[in-house]
Amino acid sequence: MNIIEKKKQIVDLMEKNDESLSFHKPKQHSKSSLMWNYFKIVVINNVKQDMVCCDKCKQLFVYRSKDGTATLAKHNRSCESDSADSNTKLFNQTQVTEYYSSSKSHGIPKKFKEKVKLACTEFVALDSRAFEIVSGDGFFKMAQSVFDAGKYFNASSNIDVKELIPSPITISRNIDNLYEIKNNQLKNICTSLKSFCIICDFWTEQYTGLSYCGLALRFITTDYKLHNFILGCILYDVETQSATNIRMFIDAQLLSYGLSLKNKIFVVSDNENKMRAAFKEKCIRIGCSIHYLNKQLEHSFTSSEIDKKPVQCDKIQDLFENVKKIVTHVRRSHRQVKLKQKLQLYSDTRFNGAFYMLNVFLNVYDDLNGVLNSVHMDYLSNVDKELLEEICGFLKTFDEAINQLSEEERPTIYKVLPIRQALLNHCQVTHKNSSELKELKSFLVDRIKMVWVLQDQHFMSTLLHPSLKHFHIAPNKQKKAFDLVKQELLERAWISDGATDTASKAITTAISNKRRTTPTVNSNDLLTRCFDKPQPKPISTPTPVTELDNYMALDEIIDETEDVLLFWKRHAQSFPTLSIIVRDLFSISSFKHHR
Repeated sequence: MNIIEKKKQIVDLMEKNDESLSFHKPKQHSKSSLMWNYFKIVVINNVKQDMVCCDKCKQLFVYRSKDGTATLAKHNRSCESDSADSNTKLFNQTQVTEYYSSSKSHGIPKKFKEKVKLACTEFVALDSRAFEIVSGDGFFKMAQSVFDAGKYFNASSNIDVKELIPSPITISRNIDNLYEIKNNQLKNICTSLKSFCIICDFWTEQYTGLSYCGLALRFITTDYKLHNFILGCILYDVETQSATNIRMFIDAQLLSYGLSLKNKIFVVSDNENKMRAAFKEKCIRIGCSIHYLNKQLEHSFTSSEIDKKPVQCDKIQDLFENVKKIVTHVRRSHRQVKLKQKLQLYSDTRFNGAFYMLNVFLNVYDDLNGVLNSVHMDYLSNVDKELLEEICGFLKTFDEAINQLSEEERPTIYKVLPIRQALLNHCQVTHKNSSELKELKSFLVDRIKMVWVLQDQHFMSTLLHPSLKHFHIAPNKQKKAFDLVKQELLERAWISDGATDTASKAITTAISNKRRTTPTVNSNDLLTRCFDKPQPKPISTPTPVTELDNYMALDEIIDETEDVLLFWKRHAQSFPTLSIIVRDLFSISSFKHHR
């Protein structure tokens, strides 16, 4: 084991407070160095190591008896001269190991940036890797570890990096070990969870016919941080996909992580009947909002009838079909290189791809004459460019809605109600619309109202966003949301009277020290356009008497760039029960993960 690996091992043991690790003072005699008053020898499993640890800063040094203590004395002088560093906690010490980042930030000289840029470009080109590989978390961690290892050596060292980078065989052998370590860590986390959301998705691979189940876990910690974990992409080897079999399969997979579905646990799935039936008991199933939206868009462009009723979007469907035929032909005939932009085919699993297909087609519309044969020129002549422009402009808002609801790093459940209402408003017919767009809007309004049904959790989560709680986007829905949150508060009556008293007192400070943030008035963000409008401050405000009333009276809003969980972290003491409800509700995803 080389010195870097040994240091890493010792630091890991120190972090875990491992019982196998200890620090011993050597036996003192008349000729012993005074340095042993400041250092201890590292011992692992009662075996002395060629390493010593500074008593003050916990920095590790290689030490062998034949080397003497000159290096230790030099460090001791510098350690004593910096009293601030000597008081730093163990795991904040940069000196302990190269594997922990410094709190100090340093500017990187331009010449090094250029060198790294060239190296990354050559890496992508020589190894035929995707450009996006250099933006992945795994790549960053690997690059940082190599950089940290380099800091161990001085500038005059000549290091062959091949000695540092493991071989593909070594990596392959360590994959299973790494999986077991991380999987056990995740299982330990799961055992302590009381509230969480499970995201479930089933699909069948087209060519093999094999079915798979994707499972993901979302929860919010007591520190108001949202965590996402992929539990697995598991081969579904049960004979049929009946509701009973699906539920048994999911329960078995969750049990392996120490999780089980209960009445207050949420499950997000698509909206097929078998999924509704599978999760109708001992959990709260939340329908995938994007699935609702995608299916209605898909019907409007591809279906002649739905639920035994005609769709009546014939001209738009003809336009869509002609565009699809041309795009398919160009991609298959390898004439794509003659166009300034690559044509896109849509995927029916996520229909906002239709917007990309139509929008790119519109961008290259004038260049298609030179790449189409006579048959496909007939298809092009059937495409009304003005109608195409109108449709693309209309679909842009739907694309933005899907992207808003697809965010994984922050809560999205509170966005469902306002965005749904914004889309309904967007579908209102005006005199400027063509007859074809009027047909499309009328169809989508009826289908969204009928199929995309809001659940109690959507109402409550919207009220619990400080910039949406007054429901200016949908005023007729505020009372229901308020009553639902009030009922939820009453059901959680286990909160002590003392906590409620504390909340009532804390609100005075919260209101007096309020931080009001006004969203950008001209923002193009879809959610911001749903936010409550700024209200003039009332001359007198009634004295709040309940936690919910206190929250509704709080004059603070946030913009679309701020994480709403940070708002609730700031106000957790003022609204103790509401903040717990937020942690439960805001872990719900607005969509199932798309393959």
